[in-house]
Amino acid sequence: MEASIIIPTYNGGELLRKTLQAIYAQQTNKAYEVVIIDSGSRPDTIAIINEFPVKLLEIPNSTFNHGLTRDQAAAAASGKVLIFINQDAEPGDRNWLEQMVEPFNQDENLLAVQGGIRERLDMHRFFWDSCGETFYFTSESKNWISRFHNMGFSTVNAAIRRSAWQQHPFGKMSIFEDKGFQRQVHHQGNEIVYGEGWVYHTHDYTYKQLKKRCQDEGYGWRLVGESYPLIDCIRDALVLKNYTKLLRGIRDRKVTKWSEIAFPFMRPFWVYKGNHFNRGLL
Repeated sequence: MEASIIIPTYNGGELLRKTLQAIYAQQTNKAYEVVIIDSGSRPDTIAIINEFPVKLLEIPNSTFNHGLTRDQAAAAASGKVLIFINQDAEPGDRNWLEQMVEPFNQDENLLAVQGGIRERLDMHRFFWDSCGETFYFTSESKNWISRFHNMGFSTVNAAIRRSAWQQHPFGKMSIFEDKGFQRQVHHQGNEIVYGEGWVYHTHDYTYKQLKKRCQDEGYGWRLVGESYPLIDCIRDALVLKNYTKLLRGIRDRKVTKWSEIAFPFMRPFWVYKGNHFNRGLL
């Protein structure tokens, strides 16, 4: 088996169906399998999963862990290349699988590939996006990306050579299992390259969801050794261009929710709180 596509699922619904439809529509001669590890989804999601010829692993929701759960699925997979994507990360075209796997055939020393992530076109989009520099404008994110050669490794859409995963399993990580892997690989003098395969992936946030997301990120940065000092937090909260963009968004009626209004000021403080005071995920 050349590739295993690994998808952790939980109540994925119609977005999961779109992801699976796009996977099984791939134009490729490569042998591949889809391994889904589900942590207690409702029957409607299980019914969607059963529409496709996947290998399904089911675990109790209470045992889910971002690192260990992916490790469990990887151990049950047989592919030489392990492709990790989220349940709501829909491959952008029919060449995605080829583009995620082919770099490993071209370079036998390559350990991992980071795929692209683009905003979805079929759902409401958070004004500040849900990925990229606009969302991750705070300095802890920028420092990490700068230190690791302009990359923040993400299992939203990533491929890892099986032998590399065996050497660097994710381990017990309640969040940021991907950044932990990136740090391990980097410290041994290896790098990860960008690939051409991309997915659609978008989030929208209520105020409560955004607060949780940012505090969880702050906690995750602490897990991988990235500190976010108070002085950086204050500086980030006072970035003028963010407020200029916010006012334009309000003027153009593109900003419609309290979460979008609060984001440029509150993200730094929420990340700071998670980084210094939270003892786990919210």
